[in-house]
Amino acid sequence: MTNLARASLALSLAALLSPLTTPSTHAILVEDLGVRKGRPVHISLSTGFNGVVAAGIKSLRVDGVIMDGFCIDPFTRALSSSSGYSLVPLTQAPEAPWTLTTSEATQVSDLWAMFYSPDMKKKKAAGLQIAIWEIVGGDDFTAIGKSYGAKKMLAALGGFTGQGADLIALTGPGQDYVIPTPPGGGGESTPTPTPGPSPPPTNVPDGGSTFPLFASAILALLVLNTSCVPALVRVRVRRDQMSVKRP
Repeated sequence: MTNLARASLALSLAALLSPLTTPSTHAILVEDLGVRKGRPVHISLSTGFNGVVAAGIKSLRVDGVIMDGFCIDPFTRALSSSSGYSLVPLTQAPEAPWTLTTSEATQVSDLWAMFYSPDMKKKKAAGLQIAIWEIVGGDDFTAIGKSYGAKKMLAALGGFTGQGADLIALTGPGQDYVIPTPPGGGGESTPTPTPGPSPPPTNVPDGGSTFPLFASAILALLVLNTSCVPALVRVRVRRDQMSVKRP
């Protein structure tokens, strides 16, 4: 096979493999239906906003599914509906400079595990929202007047030894939200350090990974210099001739 033919076949195989190896992207439609349980609170932001907002459990419709969430982005105006959202780990939301650190993401997960309930009282829901905003905003966020127990919730974090809630962030053109991780969403209940090198696998790869590996092996064989094959044939013939000449 000529080099040109091998290159053409390699390109064809690469084109066939591309849909299998390229990660898919899916824009998520998020509809903000407002605060279903909460209270009005007076807040002040370093960005210049100073006024009363609704704080509490957000009712969200995510790709048609109704679920509870909390705002993790008091610095951005909520949109009633937008299809430009995506699911990301808590440590990738909200937008800079208020992106959550690993420690802050853990605190949000722990707060949710300790205090959230779908049937929680309105004042407690408002307090949990303010506590989350305190973590996200830091010195750039201030609750004026009633904070509905937010300070006590934050103080309780120091004694929490349980498992944080399995949460994930919705990030997009409007406010960012924190929600329970949907099945297959790949959230992070408590962020953990990056693990070290893993030992070699002992199991045979499943069907999804076997085909790309097999195709890669074919590509590797195609780029080998085929001139080695006639050389091996000549050696075999030479040995056969020598064996014939011997008495």
